[in-house]
Amino acid sequence: MSNALTKIYNHQVLNKLINDLLLNLFSKKIGNSTFSDINADELRKSIWLASILANSTENIHKRKVQQLSSLIYLNYPENKELSKICYILYSRVGNLTATKFLKAIFEEYSENPLDQYSIFDESLILESELITKRMESILEIEGKAYLTTDFQKKLWDNLVLKNNISVSAPTSSGKSFILKKYIENQFNLNDDYCVIYIVPSRALINQVSEELRIDLANVEIKTAYIENDQELFKKIVYILTPERAIKIINLKHEILKPNIIFIDEIQGVEDEQGRGNLFEYVFGEFTKLFPSSKIITAGPNISNPNLLFEELFSKESEVSSTDLSPVFQLKTILKINEKNIEFKLYSDQKTTQTIVKNINSCKNLKKLYESNRGNGLSVIIKEVIYNNVENNLVYASKSNLAESWALKYADSIEQEDIEQELKDLIEYLKEDIHPRYILIKCLSKRVAFHHGKLSELARKEIEVLFQKGIIKTLFCTSTLLEGVNMPANNLFILKPEKNNLELSNFEFGNLIGRAGRIKDSLYGTIYCITMGNENWAQKYYESSYSKEVETSSSKSIKQLDINDLKKTVLEIEEARIKNLIISLRHKFLKGDLNLESFLLKKNLEEREIARIEFLISESLEGIKVPYSILKLNPTIDPLLQNELYQKIKKDGITKWVININSRFSEGYRRDVAETLNYENNSFYWQLDSLVYRLDQIFNITKDLYFKDHLKNINVSTICQNAVSWIDGRSIGELIIKRINYLSKDERIPPDKRIDAENDGDVNTVIRDVININSKAITYSLLRYIKLLSDILDSILTDVEKEKFKFSQSLPTFLELGSKEPIVIKLITSGMPRSIALKVFEIFKKTKEYREEVDVFLWLRNNNSIDGLKLVYNKYLKRQKYLKQ
Repeated sequence: MSNALTKIYNHQVLNKLINDLLLNLFSKKIGNSTFSDINADELRKSIWLASILANSTENIHKRKVQQLSSLIYLNYPENKELSKICYILYSRVGNLTATKFLKAIFEEYSENPLDQYSIFDESLILESELITKRMESILEIEGKAYLTTDFQKKLWDNLVLKNNISVSAPTSSGKSFILKKYIENQFNLNDDYCVIYIVPSRALINQVSEELRIDLANVEIKTAYIENDQELFKKIVYILTPERAIKIINLKHEILKPNIIFIDEIQGVEDEQGRGNLFEYVFGEFTKLFPSSKIITAGPNISNPNLLFEELFSKESEVSSTDLSPVFQLKTILKINEKNIEFKLYSDQKTTQTIVKNINSCKNLKKLYESNRGNGLSVIIKEVIYNNVENNLVYASKSNLAESWALKYADSIEQEDIEQELKDLIEYLKEDIHPRYILIKCLSKRVAFHHGKLSELARKEIEVLFQKGIIKTLFCTSTLLEGVNMPANNLFILKPEKNNLELSNFEFGNLIGRAGRIKDSLYGTIYCITMGNENWAQKYYESSYSKEVETSSSKSIKQLDINDLKKTVLEIEEARIKNLIISLRHKFLKGDLNLESFLLKKNLEEREIARIEFLISESLEGIKVPYSILKLNPTIDPLLQNELYQKIKKDGITKWVININSRFSEGYRRDVAETLNYENNSFYWQLDSLVYRLDQIFNITKDLYFKDHLKNINVSTICQNAVSWIDGRSIGELIIKRINYLSKDERIPPDKRIDAENDGDVNTVIRDVININSKAITYSLLRYIKLLSDILDSILTDVEKEKFKFSQSLPTFLELGSKEPIVIKLITSGMPRSIALKVFEIFKKTKEYREEVDVFLWLRNNNSIDGLKLVYNKYLKRQKYLKQ
């Protein structure tokens, strides 16, 4: 910083004006009467100082100018002359997207920036400056114009001109918009084009696939890769998690080579406790498999994007980065007292101003909050949110807290008429989940909760209705940190934790980035709720949110006890060391000095590398399982894979495949099953036997209990849910079946049975069933059944593969929740399973089904599907499955 600019940045008059405008804006927002008088001379001087500061190249200076400009407009929205000044300042700091709010300065407002004509007539030189900057900031794509920030324009230019790009920018910077527009443009420019789009979670698969389906015409959208799907498409996007991407790495037949590999939320590679090593493996294999593909990575607030890119892909990249967001955040610390709420407004200068708001709606707010967070929070939200226009996010560290707080808040709100979209969603939940589901009561008050244990369609619809402003208050868990796009006007944080651990500064910065998006507002407000002398909020506000992202392997190898290399992963407690050792063993078995090259990158000494290689080699001396199988399952310990392989070879394949027989679909008790040979048992009891034997090797149920906190989990529970899931039963049917079992079955002692009419008992079952389905069935069980299938595939003859094709298709059935090919086809296009099942039930009764007409063609020939609920038809219409 130059001395002159530093003096302006710290100028007392400028900072006082910003603080006064912040105070006035916030007082108006919460309906308080505390206001500061704005001195006209100080306003003029501050504008003059800001006009100089705006020419700085430092983002810290631009951020202050941008904040002043926004505050002036928000405090004086009808003042045409001040709006002109705001436009000039926004233009000079490179944030012309914000000028769309300055409607007073345009002769005729238009959403198209090319049709907007401002009323500047002060100076030809100034007008020339503004016109030049505006034209530089307009992107024209396929005949449509977009007004961009400097960062967005530079990112677009890099995407067009450079091959590999690493992007780092705050959550609200608009990077995703530009990246998706670039992908859309490439599909329009090319006859053959393929994109692989990697996201960290299934929730993001849903969101991205829906957005791209709306934006991309005549492009096939796939959310899973199915091995036997031989249909080739000229234009296709695969939207995959790293787990699903493994299939493409090991594909057996040709697919269209990806022109772009885009990896969102790249910071996932540092996850030591979970999937970081898998991310590293997938990204490394992609760069070898598709060396000519353009690779783009993106993440928030990463200070070393180019170095991270090079470590992962062994390639250089063009960096597009910024720490400047087009919106500003009004950061507050909310302290609860007996009769009032004390707000501290926190500025970038690390100074605070205090506003006190008296509370008349309860006798002692502090005592209420201490005794019951949900009840106290309900009072706080209603006291703070002065209007019903803004939408609110409340961060909860656990899903049960999100649900209970949402219900408490909903109970505190008076009933009003609700929109038809909410009524449609409520009808779906009553039918497909359960009439006593607490989400129904919340939605009737325009309140909802959002976490990983929601059904797929419910989660999708909640996101849409929140973005539309129909749902006003949403209680969320760490799904917000995984990139799910749900911006809000207000964000409330009670406890900055995730999985019982404090959020890092990086995670906190990512979280608060959800407050305010330039699409709807110039700012967002953050309320950190504290008690007594708690100072966590101040520490987070004063911290830097950017950091160097270090891969999980680079972090974990520093903590490695070399003696652990001799053990199986079942003997190691710490998850990050387990994951590292699995990765090291796989690299050794791959050969070609793969392990040595990897260790050299970690800056280990030759002596350490030699010792690690020796111990790894020694631990793997008895390995018989082919590497062709191991590489299909890079997250499972090769020693355990070998144990399963040896058992299958010893027992013979008929003891490990699913055998079709006359009893296949019969239902009978265990005492009957135990009298029959494995091969002659029903599907259920064969699966029960397989899961039991897999559990003996891999400790599946133990991991689910301790790692995923699934209580009362056992092989029988897993199999009961798995069979119903594969049979195409809805989540609601699984829930009712579980309720009936726990409330009526003679095997449950009377004092242990639940009350099927009790809301608490019913909702516990709902959570458990959805949790078992997402963690036990479609993740853990799928993982090991897939390994079993891969081993069998290497052993079976072609004739046997045909004979046991049901058995070999079991991983797909488990992953997608159906054994019906048409349903699988619908689900892999991005359609929620619940809708796909309903669509198929109707489709199979039509003449088009009998004539083998493609189901998508049948859908596109209909404006709506008779017999399908309105909420489903609306979804299909919105996602362009139906005639437009």
